[in-house]
Amino acid sequence: MSSSAPPPSISTRAVAGVAMLRGFLLVAVVVAAGAVIGLFSRHAFSVAFWPANAMLVGIMLRKPSLFRRSGWVGAFVGFLAADLMFDRDLDLSAFFALANTAGTLTATIALRRLDPADLRLERAHSVLRILACLIPGCLVAALIGAVLVVVEFHGSAAQTMLTWPASELVNYLVVLPVLLTLRHPDAQPPAIAEPPLWPALALALSCVAAVQFDGPGSIMFPMPALLLCALTYPVAITAVLTMLLGTGCLVTIGLGMVAIGQDMAIPRLVLSVRIAVAFLVLVPLTISSVMAVQNALLRQLREAAEHDGLTGLLNRRAFEQRLEKRLLRRLPPGGGLALLWLDLDHFKAINDRHGHAAGDAVLRAVADTLRGVCGPGELCGRLGGEEFALLLSAPDRTTAHRVAERLRDAIATQRVDWHGATIHATASIGACHLTRMPTDTAPLLRRLDEAMYQAKRSGRNRIEWLDTPEAARAA
Repeated sequence: MSSSAPPPSISTRAVAGVAMLRGFLLVAVVVAAGAVIGLFSRHAFSVAFWPANAMLVGIMLRKPSLFRRSGWVGAFVGFLAADLMFDRDLDLSAFFALANTAGTLTATIALRRLDPADLRLERAHSVLRILACLIPGCLVAALIGAVLVVVEFHGSAAQTMLTWPASELVNYLVVLPVLLTLRHPDAQPPAIAEPPLWPALALALSCVAAVQFDGPGSIMFPMPALLLCALTYPVAITAVLTMLLGTGCLVTIGLGMVAIGQDMAIPRLVLSVRIAVAFLVLVPLTISSVMAVQNALLRQLREAAEHDGLTGLLNRRAFEQRLEKRLLRRLPPGGGLALLWLDLDHFKAINDRHGHAAGDAVLRAVADTLRGVCGPGELCGRLGGEEFALLLSAPDRTTAHRVAERLRDAIATQRVDWHGATIHATASIGACHLTRMPTDTAPLLRRLDEAMYQAKRSGRNRIEWLDTPEAARAA
């Protein structure tokens, strides 16, 4: 006897219906807004700026839940509504809406097959892969447009197949990268230094020069500054700059605000300008994407060089370098630091009894405990073997004692299950509290190491607080 899933309840169907309606309305409004912008900037025989298709593909990729029949119906309605707002014939508007919807659907299907890292422009050939996915969508829209041109306007299909895809492609390249690299509002911002302003200022000055010294070559005036921006800024900022520049070129040249010495009534010259703008955008985006890959690789290499492979904590060299920098900084009023040097007790016995793999598991567990104690701006490292170190914030000596004792107790009560056996470890700790920075850290670190071994000689699983001339001068 076969069983079938129960039909969805009325409330479930209602929720699904509301979601479909919201998606329909969202896509329709976004597409209509983009189309209205394009229709406002149109000019007979001009290099048109048409952001609607790129906006549609962008939201379909950023919100996959919209990629459904209701979303694409909303796209068609949005294209149609914008055309009708400008008093275009209904049949003609429907044909244009069909061409745009079919082209964007084709491009979106192809782009959805790419790796998400490609869509974020985080791989070396991301821009070229995106370009390859956009071309079929441009050709599909051009094929439908060619039919329209031949039937309605008795024009040339071959000419349409040259100019339409170029127009589609340049508009995609101008707008889509910004939508793809736009960071989600809830996403953690990347930890990067604040970029300098002078490359953007150089780009602005080159744009002014392009307007002042107009002519066929003026389109390329901003290219050197744009390449500099691509080498300096993250991909998202470069995408915004290329969008502003590309949009400015398409609108100002199309509306005759900038004279480039070309007759925009000649289709082959229009095609030439569109290709020039496309390369003006494509090259910097590609360079910026490659730079992002290189920077990510350098960060990974730096991370590997500074961190212990087993525990993920800072290694000895990186810990001591950061400690040195931290101790050179002046403490704020009422601030203080607790510096802890610790070594696990009888760790060799754990390795001998349970094996080195069990010892590694204990080290990782202790590292997790130490990592949980450290807050922002505090340091935690593995100095080698079973030896660790921490630099923690502690405004007074009482707080430092409490933090150190809590850490010692957390290690002592920690249990590691290993193939039916329960392993635990304790730690001997050498510690000091600082309210002023020592003039020379080397003697202080040596005495901390001695205090740690004194804790071992005094019975282990205890804390030996340092009271040396160095610590006294720092206290």
